[in-house]
Amino acid sequence: MTIVLIRHAQSTFNAVHDRTKPDPMIFDAPLTELGKTQAIEAQKKVEKLDIKNVIVSPFTRTLQTAVLIFGNKVPFQINSEVREQLVNSCDVGSSPDELAKRFPQFCFNHLPELWWYDGEKDHRGISPEPEDILMERANSFVDYLRKENVHSTAIVSHGNFIRAVTGIKPQNCEVIAFNPYQS
Repeated sequence: MTIVLIRHAQSTFNAVHDRTKPDPMIFDAPLTELGKTQAIEAQKKVEKLDIKNVIVSPFTRTLQTAVLIFGNKVPFQINSEVREQLVNSCDVGSSPDELAKRFPQFCFNHLPELWWYDGEKDHRGISPEPEDILMERANSFVDYLRKENVHSTAIVSHGNFIRAVTGIKPQNCEVIAFNPYQS
């Protein structure tokens, strides 16, 4: 049974973010040129695996990463449950209509207009997602993997989500083997 978690490649937000400075306010950040290279390199790692399906977060950076790694070789399932924890501007997504314009090969009709976390706003006008809500979402997703007996699947997601699932904070485009039956 092969399940791998893949963090998206470097985004424009990742390239400029500095924890000691204000949020650069880059919403739904796309990949950088380095990020595109990282995704193409990751393709070589996963082509040896028996991947038959891709579950991907609806953020631009994860969609771009997944397309560069898998092309149109396997079916994609867009799933907002594997989205990033909303911490910074890059974790505010785009509407399903905007995503459909950028990625016409995918269907986003199943997503609500606001599919990322929405709660009390901070000084930036952003709603940071509490850690307990992220953990609940991650645990629920692992339960889904078990219940549906998911296998031969790559999950293209984000650093904090992958950390919530595995305890590992991955680098950009890191590929992590995952067994949902081990806890």
